[in-house]
Amino acid sequence: MKKKSDFPTATIQAVSASEEDKGRFLVSGVLGFDNTPGLMKQARRLFASADSVVVDFSGVDSCNSAGLAVILEMAREVWQQNKTVCFVSLPKQVRTFARAYSVEKELSEAGFLC
Repeated sequence: MKKKSDFPTATIQAVSASEEDKGRFLVSGVLGFDNTPGLMKQARRLFASADSVVVDFSGVDSCNSAGLAVILEMAREVWQQNKTVCFVSLPKQVRTFARAYSVEKELSEAGFLC
């Protein structure tokens, strides 16, 4: 049986501490169901001080449908706080799942994809 520490990790971090880049974050690692709760906990803490949020997924090595779940949860939480959010460099797998679940158009029309 695998220990929790044996699963690949996913992290989110601020891109820069400068005022110009405040609100820009980079997700990296492997997005899977075992590590998304920890990723979301990190994101909530980081997003709290930002007026608007840009999340860059260019550091993601691979993901499953958990990647789409993360994006939907981030969008919901940021939107509920009356902030804007935009996702860039989404992994191909996430776009495939978004099309399969018929949410890609809604994400785009809501301005979440940039």
